[in-house]
Amino acid sequence: MFIKNLKNNSNTYKCGKTMGNFLIKEGFPVLSKDGNLIVFAYTERLKKVLAHLPLHLKIMRKLRIING
Repeated sequence: MFIKNLKNNSNTYKCGKTMGNFLIKEGFPVLSKDGNLIVFAYTERLKKVLAHLPLHLKIMRKLRIING
C-alpha cells in the first residue's frame, strides 16, 4: 500500500530504481511509487545515508547515470 498525491511535498526524496533499491536494503520504508520513481520520507537518517553512499553510487549520481 502506497501514499498517493505526493507530487509537491518537500519532505520527500524521489529517486530512481537503483538508488531506491539501495535505500530499501538500508531499511527505509517506501512511501510511494510513481512510474520509475520511488519516494521516501526525507529524514535526518536519510540525509546521513545519502552523505555516506558507497563509492559506486556516488560516482553514478555525480555523472547523472542514476536518478537520486
